[in-house]
Amino acid sequence: MDPVDLEICWSRLIAIVDEAAAALVRTSFSTVVRECNDFAVVLLDDDGAAVAQSTLSAPGFIGTPPLSLREFLKVHPKSTLEPGDVLLTNDPWIGTGHLPDSTIAAPIFHGRRLGGKSDRLRGPVGFVVTVAHLSDVGGRQWSADANEMFEEGVRIPVLKLRRRGTVDPVVLKILEANVRVPDQVLGDINAQMVAIELVSRRLLELLAEYDLPDLRRLRASIFRVSERALSKEIRALPAGTYTAEIEADGWDTPVRIRVAITIRHGRIHIDYTGSSPQSRYGINEVYNHTFAYSVYPLKCLLTPSIPNNDGFVSLFEVNAPAGLIVNCRPPAAVGARQLIGHLLQGAIFEAMAPILPARVQADSGTPLWTLVFRGLNGGQGESFSAILFFNGGTGAMSGRDGSHCTSFPSNIACSPAEIVESLAPLLVRGKRLAPDSGGPGTFTGGCGQIVEIESRWPGSVRVSLLTERTRAPARGLLGGQPGGLGFVRKNGIPVAETKGMLELAKGDVLELGLPGGGGVGSPEHRSPHALARDVTYGYVSREASRTRYGTNR
Repeated sequence: MDPVDLEICWSRLIAIVDEAAAALVRTSFSTVVRECNDFAVVLLDDDGAAVAQSTLSAPGFIGTPPLSLREFLKVHPKSTLEPGDVLLTNDPWIGTGHLPDSTIAAPIFHGRRLGGKSDRLRGPVGFVVTVAHLSDVGGRQWSADANEMFEEGVRIPVLKLRRRGTVDPVVLKILEANVRVPDQVLGDINAQMVAIELVSRRLLELLAEYDLPDLRRLRASIFRVSERALSKEIRALPAGTYTAEIEADGWDTPVRIRVAITIRHGRIHIDYTGSSPQSRYGINEVYNHTFAYSVYPLKCLLTPSIPNNDGFVSLFEVNAPAGLIVNCRPPAAVGARQLIGHLLQGAIFEAMAPILPARVQADSGTPLWTLVFRGLNGGQGESFSAILFFNGGTGAMSGRDGSHCTSFPSNIACSPAEIVESLAPLLVRGKRLAPDSGGPGTFTGGCGQIVEIESRWPGSVRVSLLTERTRAPARGLLGGQPGGLGFVRKNGIPVAETKGMLELAKGDVLELGLPGGGGVGSPEHRSPHALARDVTYGYVSREASRTRYGTNR
């Protein structure tokens, strides 16, 4: 396409999926989607290749919709689809890695019928896929302590949620009967279908305006530009294989993530051979989610400004042998798979540090911490359910300190205290930065935070802890020091198993200490001015400025 037309049309496609994403957020019922951005809207062509993805999509959905759609079409081939059909699944190995993620896909048809005597409708010119994290999927409360996927909730196989525009009531009744908050769950599924309708309508307007029969010409131009830009960056790197290994808390034993990144002929191959075997607990990763969080940090390094599409994704290959924690075999428990997926960036950046020292980022004080509160009121039948997200500090980079209380590699927002208190009988007694939690370095890691939550529920509240970096800290790079460890305390007493469940009575206080990010460069080279500012603002204590930075200032 003409470069001007390409820029206009490409921007229009992104605007379409962004508008649909806004509609999804505004019509959703759960805070997970509405406040924390745990969703995606993706437009694909008729071959199932991703052409445009909503700007606020979580990185865990990069490259996953095409993999999901491929499985959808095995069950319902393109030739069997009709206008108004909508497909649904939450199968972890087809979707994005755990049961709470609802993956919905629909074909987009353009034009009426083929000429002549044929009554067949034209095949779809594209597809739209939406992903949203549902508030509940039944089973045990969302947690990391299940031993197999069947404990974690209802698994929906690939099926038609809507046929020719009519929703299948049986599917909705099954969901309604198996979840704790049916209004929120069904409301979010309807919000996904709102987004689908909007993408379909806006795409047809664009095709008509530019007199395009389908997306193929536009797709080819987008992919050519994206692939050329990334390939140029890859070819500028020295060919070879670069390795790293990091350690994380795991459950009963530490988890090892080992990565080998091979750069050759304008392509990047990522291999996780040698990583820990899959766990008996719900911290296992599926391949789709591993693929997404392997591509994302490398995209950040090489072509951060290119909008997500399969043009650049095609230059990456990810090998994760089955049976490892980064590619578990079903029916392994996968409820807290993000606790492993969010670690991959630390290993990848460390592997790339020798050849891109000015661009890499030290390990971050995440994975994202998630707490699930479920309150029961004895035999009175009253209950509540709330999912809260909290972030630690990000890793530093050469030339830049890490950010405080900021999600990385995900873009999930912290749950606002006002929203928490308005929707659940919980009191946020305080949120403050955790001093000395950022890893010391020439550039320091971002600080974590300390959050105190008091239960105001008259009955017992069961809390799932989905946490990480409480025993193995986020590592520093290039001479930088590790970030501070996280912790969980109940009424001031440390909680030993920080991935398990605990119960709160009315008045009990849960204290969370989020971990900090790793530093970059030797702490002795920290700017005196920057260190003085850190002390003034409370990021670093005076004692730490002497003991960790080797100064009496």
